[in-house]
Amino acid sequence: MGPMTAEGPLPTMPLDGVYHGPSTSGTNSYPHDSGIGPVERHGEARRPTTANPFRVGRSASTCLPWRRQQKDDFSSSDDSFPKGLGELAIEEEKRELEDGGSRHGTSLKRKFRRASLTLMKGIVGRDRRSSEPTVDYHDYRPTTAHSTWNRIRQATPFRHLKTSHGERSVLETIHSPFTSTFPELPVPGHGFAPPIIPQHTGAAAKASAAMQNEYLAFTRHHYLSTDEFNDRESGIGIAVTSTETEGDTAMNEDSAVVRVDFIRELPQELSIQILAYLDAAQLITSSQVSRLWNRVIQDQYIWRQSFLREKTHTYATSLPVQPGTGAGVPTLRPGNDWQKIYKAKEELDRRWKIGTQARAIYLNGHLDSIYCLQFDENKIITGSRDKTIRIWDMRTLQCRLVIGPPEVVNETSILFDPNGKPIHYASSIDNLRSNPSVPVTVSFPVHHKASILCLQYDEDILVTGSSDSTCIVYSVKSGYRPVRRLQCHTAAILDLAFDDKHIVTCSKDITICVWDRETGALLKQLRGHTGPVNSVQLRGNTIVSCSGDFSVRLWNIDSAKTIREFAGHTKGLACSQFSEDGRFIASAGSDKVIRIWDANTGECLREIPAHDSLVRSLHLDSVSGRLISGSYDTNIKVFDMETGEQLLNFPRWHASWVLSAKSDYRRIISTGQDPKILIMDFGTEIQDIHMLESARKYEVACDAGFI
Repeated sequence: MGPMTAEGPLPTMPLDGVYHGPSTSGTNSYPHDSGIGPVERHGEARRPTTANPFRVGRSASTCLPWRRQQKDDFSSSDDSFPKGLGELAIEEEKRELEDGGSRHGTSLKRKFRRASLTLMKGIVGRDRRSSEPTVDYHDYRPTTAHSTWNRIRQATPFRHLKTSHGERSVLETIHSPFTSTFPELPVPGHGFAPPIIPQHTGAAAKASAAMQNEYLAFTRHHYLSTDEFNDRESGIGIAVTSTETEGDTAMNEDSAVVRVDFIRELPQELSIQILAYLDAAQLITSSQVSRLWNRVIQDQYIWRQSFLREKTHTYATSLPVQPGTGAGVPTLRPGNDWQKIYKAKEELDRRWKIGTQARAIYLNGHLDSIYCLQFDENKIITGSRDKTIRIWDMRTLQCRLVIGPPEVVNETSILFDPNGKPIHYASSIDNLRSNPSVPVTVSFPVHHKASILCLQYDEDILVTGSSDSTCIVYSVKSGYRPVRRLQCHTAAILDLAFDDKHIVTCSKDITICVWDRETGALLKQLRGHTGPVNSVQLRGNTIVSCSGDFSVRLWNIDSAKTIREFAGHTKGLACSQFSEDGRFIASAGSDKVIRIWDANTGECLREIPAHDSLVRSLHLDSVSGRLISGSYDTNIKVFDMETGEQLLNFPRWHASWVLSAKSDYRRIISTGQDPKILIMDFGTEIQDIHMLESARKYEVACDAGFI
């Protein structure tokens, strides 16, 4: 029975490459060459002072009184080289026992020979490949459980393992205590430490220890640099070579990552693609790294991609802002300086935030209240109680065209004051006049005979609604000549909207009419409101309307039915807005509160106490998310649709009621009961601000001098 541990008997597998010679049975029998006698039980185990197996002291093999005739190790024709090196070491020891120690020089020579054989044994054993045959020494195992070799074998800190193919695998280290269970026997090594062999042990033990030492030295040298023992999944065998934390690594200024100049190393095309992901501030900082970086960052592609990514986000549209649509993103032209464009846009956004650098300009010319307006980068079109429609040049601030009934446009008072001075001019807050103009006046056979209450235009048509209960459609491309009149309502037309397919009008007669844009035919008449319908908006086949009956309604054009009714206002409503993507509705009126609704659920998302009097006008900028309101309290305010927070306030910039207020990426333009058009321009004196404008489309009206 072999020695026992807490985990069971110690392994009894043989030591590869070491000769297991026959041994005499019996508890008191030991090999002659081991130098180990019976164990003295009254003394404690002695720990050897060295682990070097090659340190040879004076042993019994060098001092025996007899000797035998020397035999040449390599002369036998029956043996082939290399012989089992462990066997050679043991046979050499036997020869020493037989020869005796009479000749000291010969013994010393044999010691060197034995050491060299041991070293050769380690090298040959280490280089042996699995394809080479191995010697099975199982037949030479000692049969006595209490023999000295059995004790050495059980105390050895390594053992052979079989692979799944039946071959012997590499040696596996077994972590063992520092002291041996058997006094004066080899102590197994701990971790990578070699086994500790007493000085007086035999050649076989020394040979095995030498081989183990060589293997451990080889393992220590290659362990951290090989993947042989790394299962690549569990992390076992992965060497940790640095104690720096992740934060320390990031802060290390000597890190190779932060020193890589990718612009110098990569092709310029790839560098440009990488830099295009930076915004303006990051690009400016990067341009200061070196002359090379500065030169590469001047590439227009970088600034264009950065601008289109950072400055085309929208609040409530289905797509980002498209270039050339008049929303502050210029047409993609070869000559664009995108760095200057980016800089101008950044400054404009900053001014919108602080709201104190908007220049106020008033346009004069109308003779009575201005009920409605619409504008773009090139022109402003207004409708007034004086029965006229006037077209203004946005750049020169001059009036170009006046359209009205003949009895109005033929009067000289529409162009000059009693002193003969033009009545169309621009003025500042200090009433300083500038940009006087004398517009063209025109009257067509088809015209309005009462106040112009509402209007809308696009590139092709202009549609106006009047207190005369009719709408007129004009052709923009033909110089604003009337095309047809829409007539069905029985009272004043209070608002209108159109798209590519439909024209929608609403009236004091509490109805909503849907017209075919191409033919002017009446398609639907929607009934459901119990008061005047003051506002309509159109998105696809859906209409939103608000009325003096306190309600907001959502309609389906195809079915002519109410989809949803939004209840919450406590007084009559004057205005409503529909976001471009159809998700949000804004409404306001006599209760002085602006409400934001979810169009899909009917839920009121926000209630904004906005003004001190009736809220007459709302404009929802679906790109920026700004909500512009105008009130009878003469104030114009700007709110954030997302949060309901008031962003800007322009109190009493009109002398009377504010009747209409709209905005784009650069301006807020409003009209009121005082016959003035107020332009609040946030882009005044911004360098290169004109680069944000889309390419001007020249129309027949422009060629005629109308715009």
